[in-house]
Amino acid sequence: MRTTSQIFVALLAVTTPAAAGGLTPFTEEAAARGITYAVQAWPQVGGYFGFGCAFTDLDGDEDPDLVVLGAASGRVGIYENDGRGVFTDRSFGNGIPLLAEASAVAAGDYDGDGDIDLYLTQFHATNRLLRNDGGFQFTDVTDAALVGGDGPTKAASFADYDGDGWLDLYVCNYTFPEPPGVEPFNRLYHNLGDGTFEEVAATLGVDDHGLGFQSIFTDYDRDGDVDLYVSNDRGHQPPYFRANQLWRNDGGVFVNVSEASGADAALFSMGVACGDFDNNRYPDFYCTNIPGGGDMNNPLLLNQGDGTFVDEAVAAGVDNPWTSWGAIFFDVDNDANLDLYVNNMWDPNTLFMNAGSFPCTETAVAAGVEANDGVSFAAAVADIDADGDLDLFVNNLGGTVELFINHEGERRQALRYRVAGFGPNVHAIGARVDTRIGPTWQLREILAGGNGYGTQNELVLHVGAGNAVAADEVVVSWPGGEVERTLTNVPTGVTWTLYPPDRLGDADGNGVIDLDDVPLIQDCLGQAFAPGCELMDLDGDSDVDTDDVTLFVAAYAGTIEDCDGDGTDDIEQIIHDPGLDVDGDGLLDSCSACPADLDGSGDVGFTDLLSIIVVWGPCPGCPADLDGSGDVGFLDLLAALSAWGPCP
Repeated sequence: MRTTSQIFVALLAVTTPAAAGGLTPFTEEAAARGITYAVQAWPQVGGYFGFGCAFTDLDGDEDPDLVVLGAASGRVGIYENDGRGVFTDRSFGNGIPLLAEASAVAAGDYDGDGDIDLYLTQFHATNRLLRNDGGFQFTDVTDAALVGGDGPTKAASFADYDGDGWLDLYVCNYTFPEPPGVEPFNRLYHNLGDGTFEEVAATLGVDDHGLGFQSIFTDYDRDGDVDLYVSNDRGHQPPYFRANQLWRNDGGVFVNVSEASGADAALFSMGVACGDFDNNRYPDFYCTNIPGGGDMNNPLLLNQGDGTFVDEAVAAGVDNPWTSWGAIFFDVDNDANLDLYVNNMWDPNTLFMNAGSFPCTETAVAAGVEANDGVSFAAAVADIDADGDLDLFVNNLGGTVELFINHEGERRQALRYRVAGFGPNVHAIGARVDTRIGPTWQLREILAGGNGYGTQNELVLHVGAGNAVAADEVVVSWPGGEVERTLTNVPTGVTWTLYPPDRLGDADGNGVIDLDDVPLIQDCLGQAFAPGCELMDLDGDSDVDTDDVTLFVAAYAGTIEDCDGDGTDDIEQIIHDPGLDVDGDGLLDSCSACPADLDGSGDVGFTDLLSIIVVWGPCPGCPADLDGSGDVGFLDLLAALSAWGPCP
């Protein structure tokens, strides 16, 4: 139930004039929703670089919890979401040590056990890998996993770069290159699958020698494997500093394509937004900067789809002439276009609304998300209250954190996808989903770290749908690029779980389609398509019908018989009419050696007689119609009495 203050701010939102383009203003509700976390100002060694935050599902209940850094005490803020967007503080007694130099968050399931673990970087102290043990309890496994690091670390990202199913980890170190040979440079930790990692950055040529602020694993060329982009500070001051770097992943081997691609922005590059800003199905980059750094303000590097990028910041109206740190692409108003939020250091934050054509419109003040409480460095987004829009969390240096609640889900539709992975990459980090509504395609990728500054957004993908009731086409590509699935006519306004093809029909996830999976397809058959039935939509047309039954039976590993000789497999008849198999053995009861044993107990007794009496009268096809006459009557009762006792 909402508190009085929550009700007040919600009423204020709907009575306040809409922002440009009809946007309903956000309402700031952090304290009202249980989040109170004060962030220190400047005393920390690396404090002038700000602190990160993340939305991620720490307890596996399918809603985003919150991780926030920056308290003067070193206490990591952990807040449990109750599913309605109200939070409970779990920051104490959880096994997470005090981290005086905490910097950034990356969240991913490094050990493949199904829950989300945390990697917390520190600027001048050991980074920490925290294994999630459930119940908001964590174990520090840094030393055992060999990922403590040895430098001033800013950000980190998880992804499976080599396709072995295990999440690897890239770490950005803000290391000056002089004097020559001084370590440490950036690190790439290869997951060995046994709880440990080996450091391979130099071997693979990705030990970037720049002042690394942020890394992103993204499939910029859509070839199925994740590529690597790194944001470097002072790249416009060669030869001592390096521009931003882009490495193309060729099957686990990295090739530096920074200069050839035009992604080598040279500036005070800090945060990076990653997403398809122009809806051409290729991820773009937006880099934050200090005004006058290099020959530009903030560049918007639009991916041309041919391996190159072109800066269109001025044309798009997003060059943002203020010192900025974090930046996030997300669809604020569910209009099927990614918008851009930028954390500005000394000035109000900016929100650039993208209507599908340039230039964008800056609306932060009108939208109520300028975030003036402290120096703004980082932000993260998630649908915290399950109302179909993305809410915004802002981490402010020297102030209190802010939570801005979005109200656009009350006006426009969205699609949300929870992509089911396979193997140890349970949450399908690195997966790509393309959604077509009418002629417009939208790309979303599952990123673990990246699309911000030291932050992470929820792993559930959000796609704005405007007023559409369904997406015409959804194409899901799992990490590695070898597994793909196409869905059609997918209803909006719902969070769907997208399963890989080899999971379809397997309700219990045991690897085979058998009798235990039959109840789910029976429940879903012919009903309005809804969450929970995705596994039984075998043909991907967003319903469960006879076509799906045919595919289910074709893959069925149980006993296949046609005991009544009618040309239809018994299991198919049973799926359509569960009453034909009351005892649940996968065989027609009418073919049983003891057909009067209607309850499958092994005996014919009073409960079987009662089963006959309650359906007395016309009942063609009923198991109680023992003589097959189409009616349940005295002859059926006599048949049961004659079989009284234990079945043979």
